[in-house]
Amino acid sequence: MEKEEFAEREKLCQKYFEELGEVYHVCTPENHPLLFKNKEDFKIGMSLFALCVLKFPEIKIITFQLMSNHLHFAAAGEKQSIESLLNLLFAVFRKHPDLQGDFASLILSECKIIPVESLENLRNVIAYINRNGFVVNCDTTPFSYPWGANRYYYNPEARLRYESYRKDTGTYIVRKLSRSRLFETVASHRKIKMLDDYICPLSFCYVKEGEQLFRDAHHYFSKIAKSVESYREIALAIGESMFYNDEDLFSIVISLCFKQYKVNSPSLLSPENKTELARTLHFTYKAGNKQIARMLRLKNEFVDAMFP
Repeated sequence: MEKEEFAEREKLCQKYFEELGEVYHVCTPENHPLLFKNKEDFKIGMSLFALCVLKFPEIKIITFQLMSNHLHFAAAGEKQSIESLLNLLFAVFRKHPDLQGDFASLILSECKIIPVESLENLRNVIAYINRNGFVVNCDTTPFSYPWGANRYYYNPEARLRYESYRKDTGTYIVRKLSRSRLFETVASHRKIKMLDDYICPLSFCYVKEGEQLFRDAHHYFSKIAKSVESYREIALAIGESMFYNDEDLFSIVISLCFKQYKVNSPSLLSPENKTELARTLHFTYKAGNKQIARMLRLKNEFVDAMFP
């Protein structure tokens, strides 16, 4: 990419960020008991989240993801409106007769609503949210994890599937989904489409606006794959434990090898340096013993003795 083109695209991204106004990273506690226990629970959760968001047209959901015991979303809007959205969402979750999770202890005061103060911070937050499910579940990717807006980012086939689906969801279906008359006006004012038995995120998420915050698709996927240290900073800020898959951890190991020991491979480290690096991986990056053994080519017995 030419320097002039790079600068122009970056300037345009900054313009889109400033137009969003207030932006927040919102998350419920990670150490909460299970909210969504099975696939059917997730489907209900996706539709209820959609309906609650549609009750607040002043809020723009840039991306979101439901996990088994917590949820994340990035939203543009006033903090007070976001708090009202959360209160409504928790109340609707609690009242729905088909949800079996522990929603009673899900309260606003334990949620994090963190201001996003720069374009780069928002890029990292979007990437952090959109990679959350596939980092935890090794059988998924950002395109296959179904419980969020992540699969629609830079995915023209998914967008075409949504646009090609002609049937809108009417008032009766909305009432059936929510087990309530609360959302009847939502169905009459917005086009709502259901795909895969739940309301599609493109019915209520501002995915195109989220994409405009990246220079191009390559930039977005670089963020998803490579900005591991940025994700650690976000996790620390919101009080979450950071899980690194082997690819993430190996990139950290290579970086630490070069920065601390001036070598480009852990195989070139001395036994003393490997021991020191093992402690860093365990205490700073919360790596498991087997991961440490794999990364540094140490015997499992040796690592288990270090960290019983």
